[in-house]
Amino acid sequence: MVNPAHARQLGIVQMLRTRTHVPARELADRFGVTDRTIYRDITTLTSHGIPIQATPGATGGYRLAPEDPLDPLTLDSDQAMRLYVLGFLDPPTAGSTAEDRGRAAGVSSTMQEVMRRLAQRIHFDTADWYWRDEGSGHLPVLRTAMLTGTALEVTFRTEDGGQETALLKPYGVVWKAGEWHMVAARAAGPPQRYRLNLVDRLQPTDLTFAYPEGFTVSEWWTATMEDYGKGDIRVELHVTPAARAELLRLSLKSTSRVHEHDDGSVTIVLYVDRWEWLIPLVTSYGPDVTVTEPPALREAIVAQLRHALAAYDTGQAARPAPPAGLPHDDSRLRSTHGRHPGA
Repeated sequence: MVNPAHARQLGIVQMLRTRTHVPARELADRFGVTDRTIYRDITTLTSHGIPIQATPGATGGYRLAPEDPLDPLTLDSDQAMRLYVLGFLDPPTAGSTAEDRGRAAGVSSTMQEVMRRLAQRIHFDTADWYWRDEGSGHLPVLRTAMLTGTALEVTFRTEDGGQETALLKPYGVVWKAGEWHMVAARAAGPPQRYRLNLVDRLQPTDLTFAYPEGFTVSEWWTATMEDYGKGDIRVELHVTPAARAELLRLSLKSTSRVHEHDDGSVTIVLYVDRWEWLIPLVTSYGPDVTVTEPPALREAIVAQLRHALAAYDTGQAARPAPPAGLPHDDSRLRSTHGRHPGA
């Protein structure tokens, strides 16, 4: 069944879309709730980026920001993500249809048609063989906690193979390169990102938190992604024309440099915190991507390629041990996430 609060909030957006101004009292009467409930609904919607403005005066109410009208049939990916996380695009449960859920929640036939078209046109695939993400099952609990400001007790696996339990304040969720990431903060400290497929348990608590003033997940994520992996180690890659298009689709940093050559090849200069994660990336391109600097990375790639060739040598009784110094962490995932699967 549709969550009544979600359905009411979607109905509010629909009323604001068809009117230039709707008084708060009229919204409350339409949905049979108090003015305070409408205020909380508006706060929830605006906190997730829906462009709603309050209008002053004795008959004050709300309107959609005129510079950013929300059209349900021409949603961009960011708007679609907001609706998905809010639960408006959930598939029907067994034994019910979208129409059943709409009627049970008091959603008009017009709004049901909008929801039907949304579900028909928007899909977040969390079960693809290439980018399988086991963390999507946590979304129902996570989005409820985000909307209600409820702290979560989270048990997750750490990079060293251990397990940790922490009390977290969930600020948002991001779908990036085939994975869900939760943006959350501990009781004290700045926000961090947690991969949901490393989370074993999300348990709501009876503790609530106030959303930090001025904080937006999109701005925080953009800044964090820019800083992630940056460092002082200079890496120079020579890329042939065959691999040029795909390599230039990778997310480069503000410190990266690309030099074009007359033959169609490029030289890409990166400044990274460590070069180990580049080993699986460079070797996956064979001769089309070669390392010019640093020498240690060149030597590690040569050792890795020799190790791979030895594994295919039918004269070898057993696969030889891998060369020393290769990473045993998330380097392979780090190097491939963000690449275009169909390239």
